[in-house]
Amino acid sequence: MRQAPLAITLFLFMFMVALSTAQPPAQRVESQSGKAWVTPEVKAPRVSFHTFDSDAAKGKVSYHIYTPAAYDREGQRRLPVVYWLHGSGGGLAGLAKVAAYFDAAIEAGKTPPCFVVFVNGLVEGMYVDWKDGSAPMETMIVKELVPHIDARYRTIATREGRLLDGYSMGGYGAARLGFKYPDLFRAVSIMGGGPLQAELIQAPRAGRQRAAELLKQVYGGDQEYFKNVSPRRLAEQNAEAIIKGSLVRQVCGDQDETFGPNRDFHEHLERLRIPHTWTVLPSVDHNPMKTLEALGDSNWTFYRAAFGQPPGEDTAASNAITAKPSPAKPDAIIKLKVKEQERRAIVFNSSADSSRRPAVIVLHGGMGNAVQMRATSGFDKVAKANGFMAVYAEGTDFGGGRHAWNTGFLLRRQVQDADDIAYFDTLIDTLVSEHGADPTRIYMTGGSNGGMMTYVYAVARAERLAAVAPVVASMFTFDDVPSVPLPILMINGAKDEEVPIEGGMSRNPLVHRAQEAPYKPLNEVVRFWVQVNKSETTPKTVTMGTATTSAYPIASEGASGAVTEYVVDSEGAHGWPGSPSRREGVVPIASFSGAERVWEFFKDKHR
Repeated sequence: MRQAPLAITLFLFMFMVALSTAQPPAQRVESQSGKAWVTPEVKAPRVSFHTFDSDAAKGKVSYHIYTPAAYDREGQRRLPVVYWLHGSGGGLAGLAKVAAYFDAAIEAGKTPPCFVVFVNGLVEGMYVDWKDGSAPMETMIVKELVPHIDARYRTIATREGRLLDGYSMGGYGAARLGFKYPDLFRAVSIMGGGPLQAELIQAPRAGRQRAAELLKQVYGGDQEYFKNVSPRRLAEQNAEAIIKGSLVRQVCGDQDETFGPNRDFHEHLERLRIPHTWTVLPSVDHNPMKTLEALGDSNWTFYRAAFGQPPGEDTAASNAITAKPSPAKPDAIIKLKVKEQERRAIVFNSSADSSRRPAVIVLHGGMGNAVQMRATSGFDKVAKANGFMAVYAEGTDFGGGRHAWNTGFLLRRQVQDADDIAYFDTLIDTLVSEHGADPTRIYMTGGSNGGMMTYVYAVARAERLAAVAPVVASMFTFDDVPSVPLPILMINGAKDEEVPIEGGMSRNPLVHRAQEAPYKPLNEVVRFWVQVNKSETTPKTVTMGTATTSAYPIASEGASGAVTEYVVDSEGAHGWPGSPSRREGVVPIASFSGAERVWEFFKDKHR
């Protein structure tokens, strides 16, 4: 009887040891199925390894990212992002080679500097949400990884700043994600992609049995599910959007086992009239580095086009602060229809050839118009001298040639039906697609009511702009916060009665009656942007004549922040700096030209 407790104790001890050393069955299944959400780290120059918390994967997910040297050298510049989707097997073996390939091209000036995010596509994740829900690859990438990258790094956080590139399984993933989300990704590169066939019955590189296993594992054994999530079906469903705004290329070696399905997919895109390039590489088999080597410099032609740099243009020259002016078109009037309203803008000095140039969008004040702002702001002269286009936007006409912007709190009754956020979204898209605007160098400035609208758009769409400069204006609310830091220059006059720097209601009776909320004091507006931009809290102050400039640099070198700067002229009243007085006794800032000062701030800012 005395030995029974000892036997039981030994049994329990051995049982607990077995439990502590055994791997739970669920973990074994995940390991066997290749769901390694956190991979080993790959050591390579300028490549770093990170993880983020994923609700979709219910845990940590890893990725590697290549960061170009330009990111460290240019502390405020925003860079585009390449999302590199590897083939089956996990992609770690070739990661260092691909990173070195990008680094060499960037340093040689063959392509603009960019991040390269090496996505963890699992061993065979297929970049699709698995039917059984066990591997939500698409959701993880689109809903979590992309926002994470934009939040952590100084990216161009719009579709114009994102390119999907992938090989084999990654080419399939690039095609399906790019075609499903054309509003998220500007360019799609499909290299040796697969499976691109209409049905998953046979895998060109593995046979029928492997195709059946893949169909069961990822697509639940359901051919209809495979078809519904395939690039073919997505191209059919979103053809109009892809045709309108996506840059697509397809590449395959003629000795690649996937050549037949790739050629069929190319013909499918042709039938849908989706513009794309189809490149067949002679004597190249299914090998990613051989494919890239065979493409040669033509690979970077695609990248330059995707990132807004025309073919043949030298990257180093395009990155210069002030490029040699290219031929300019005559003035153009852009006519837009926004929410059933006819809207317009005047474009001066847009490019007459294929080159890209910066665009400064200039907003008139309340009761003004584009023609009046053009005549008084001085931007034509500055634009011509510095090679950027000046775009004179125009608010909503509320009678007698008077126009205003819908800021929500001023002249709201007159323009309450105007959707000016949508107007500027459409205007910027048009400038980029039809007038040669550089999507990484779109700036906005405005005076008075136009300056207030500049604040509103800066908060709503910071990711679309490279910098802003509200002039003789203020904010009404701090309820919303910009999605990313944004360089900002604020210019105000100490003797401004219409928009007093102390805040409160306007002292101009006409403006006061149209005002539905008090202005925020300038010091509070500055504090708001210092926090948004992660700027230093102590400014560097310089006084020249009557104008005092206070600049808050980025808090730490290399941080994802932006400069915050404001100018107060001790003698300036309401009006555009350097412009004639509109009313007796109201003298605008006279110590500098508003157009010249604003461009001086804008010229070295990029997204």
